[in-house]
Amino acid sequence: MNDAQPGPDPRREELRRRWLAHAAAAFDLMFDPRYQDQLVTFDQREERAGDLGRDLTAWLLQQHANADPQARPDPQQAPACPKCGRPGHRVTAAGAPLPQRRLTTRAGEVALSRERWRCTTCRVVFFPLGPAAPPGD
Repeated sequence: MNDAQPGPDPRREELRRRWLAHAAAAFDLMFDPRYQDQLVTFDQREERAGDLGRDLTAWLLQQHANADPQARPDPQQAPACPKCGRPGHRVTAAGAPLPQRRLTTRAGEVALSRERWRCTTCRVVFFPLGPAAPPGD
């Protein structure tokens, strides 16, 4: 019987390290003695905490979305065109850096990295939506 547990995912561990560094920087902006003269009133404190929270939220959202397998789908299972549902054709060259698309979210601006695909029937270029997202989402 083999009870060996799989080792930690190095990509996840690197992401955790980066998250902790980002959260530590946010903590320092809130509690570092050098910045306390900027946080005198409750409104100033609330504004700073809200800004830092939105920044952390946007960071998590961006990292999670960019780690999604739909960022670079399997070419053998081409994503469907959001208009007609037919399989798309890859526009982004294999191995090329992924194009970025900027989205404004409730937490702020987020840069998503996704392959571009083309539908020759509808003559549109699109980013994969993913299996659970309906067209227009």
